[in-house]
Amino acid sequence: MIKSSRVSAFIYNQSSGQWQSTERSLIAEVPLQIWINGEHLATLHRTPGNEFFLATGFLYYQGLINQHADISAQRLVSASTDNKSPLATDSVRLTINKPISAVSPLTAAAIWTIIAPQIEKSPPRPFFLAAPLIPALPEAMRQHQQLYTKTAGAHAVALINQDGKILHCEEDVGRTNALDKIVGYCVCNKIEMKSLAALFSGRINLEIAVKIVRAGFPLALSISAPTASAVKIMKQAGITYVGSLQKPDFTLFCGTL
Repeated sequence: MIKSSRVSAFIYNQSSGQWQSTERSLIAEVPLQIWINGEHLATLHRTPGNEFFLATGFLYYQGLINQHADISAQRLVSASTDNKSPLATDSVRLTINKPISAVSPLTAAAIWTIIAPQIEKSPPRPFFLAAPLIPALPEAMRQHQQLYTKTAGAHAVALINQDGKILHCEEDVGRTNALDKIVGYCVCNKIEMKSLAALFSGRINLEIAVKIVRAGFPLALSISAPTASAVKIMKQAGITYVGSLQKPDFTLFCGTL
């Protein structure tokens, strides 16, 4: 699938006052419908690639599955490949084992009310990452951000182990999509998220904070600053959060290192 495309543009040079023709690679954004058991659940605007990871991560966040074995069938229907319309829509059609009476995505607030009591009973396990390793993480992740290098328009989420190594990285035009892809990758490959950290290229807001809690990451890090509500959610969930990661400094908003 096409993740980026070349477009013609013009660059204005301030010093010379001249326009210069150029070509730029721009990130692709294509709607993706998620269908479960024959019913439409949601439409996500995503960058093509790893659609099953994206759909699996989204279903996991919604509480519709807890493991990849809960999905008994999956199929990708691509309508955008040969369709020149910018609104051509692809779809992922999945069959899940959990019976459902109504199909409607839950809001972050609704999901939080469900998982908050579970967090109180089973708080995150301690995750130890040496502070001196943290400032180098953004550059380490950048080496895995091929789509960002090409387009300068992709968000990324990376899995980090306790040695500060990048284990896997997912990119997408949407921040939440990148996280859903990384969660889906873990679910599909039976990777324990409770023993890994997640590094974000962009800002962590309330919705992403709830997704982090649902995934079970004990440590979250972001290059950008968070929202106040996101910090409140992660603090209440017992998650260690490091933000404003601008080498050589970073800010510990909650938890301990």
